[in-house]
Amino acid sequence: MRFVCALAVLAWATPAVAQDVTSRDVRFYSEGIQCYARLYLPKNFKPDAKAPAVVLAPGWMQTEPSIDKYAARFAARGLVAMAIDYRGWGRSGGYVYLAEPIRVDDRQRFSQHTAKVRIRRKRLLPVDQVLDIRNAVAYLQGEPGVDPARVGIWGTDMGGGHVVVAAATDARIKVAVAQVPIIEGKDAPRQAAPRPPELHAAELRLARSAAVPAAPTPAGADAETRLALADYHPFWFADQIADTTAILFVIAEHDARVRNDANAIAASKAMKGPTGVTVVNGATHGLATPGAFETAADAAAAWFLKYL
Repeated sequence: MRFVCALAVLAWATPAVAQDVTSRDVRFYSEGIQCYARLYLPKNFKPDAKAPAVVLAPGWMQTEPSIDKYAARFAARGLVAMAIDYRGWGRSGGYVYLAEPIRVDDRQRFSQHTAKVRIRRKRLLPVDQVLDIRNAVAYLQGEPGVDPARVGIWGTDMGGGHVVVAAATDARIKVAVAQVPIIEGKDAPRQAAPRPPELHAAELRLARSAAVPAAPTPAGADAETRLALADYHPFWFADQIADTTAILFVIAEHDARVRNDANAIAASKAMKGPTGVTVVNGATHGLATPGAFETAADAAAAWFLKYL
């Protein structure tokens, strides 16, 4: 069936929501790290409602405030919506490393110590972010009033590529929306590729030292991120998505950051199940033109309500 980037927001004010929508902060865990999310509930929501729900994932170097208006809009349409911060971003916890040696052995699976630690933030690791989305789905499945069999996912920008990977690797996800998605890999050979010399040298350095540079490069430009992105090809997962999974791709007509034909449109054509492409006319990648947000959000909400 077929129908034819922004920086992290650091001001953590509670967003304005419609009078018939309520919201609250929640915390979920991803590989032991406490992550932040904002949960939005529809009007007259009750713990025995068995309502459909959606996890919302931000894009490249974005945090929950950049997508909260979509979550509020979904809740106004009757969906429970949970907008998340990835590990190491926004109000989520960071990656914890020991700053000094600790003596341990395998006789005990767990042990308690007092030690200095280092906490790293703003790591851009796509595979970890996909796992954060999946762990958020698990959290939302356990929320009173949510039907655990009807939880979908929504992602924008690079989060839209994460949606494709998560839908292909997690059987719980039956419905998804990828907005202005970056779905790299259409033209990449489906085989392991050798590292360019500079990345190979960086890989050797990272493997031989746990030290964190005193003056790290900007997020997204460091060797760790470049290595992670070199192995991350969400497009390779598009044809692995089950034919029972429905995915809508929402694209901007004048997107200068993403080639729609090589990303969302190509991914939609590779799918086996219900899929569609909604074009937001006149819009650029950020969907900041008048009416673009409403068009994109309402198309996504309608898709979730139809297939969840």
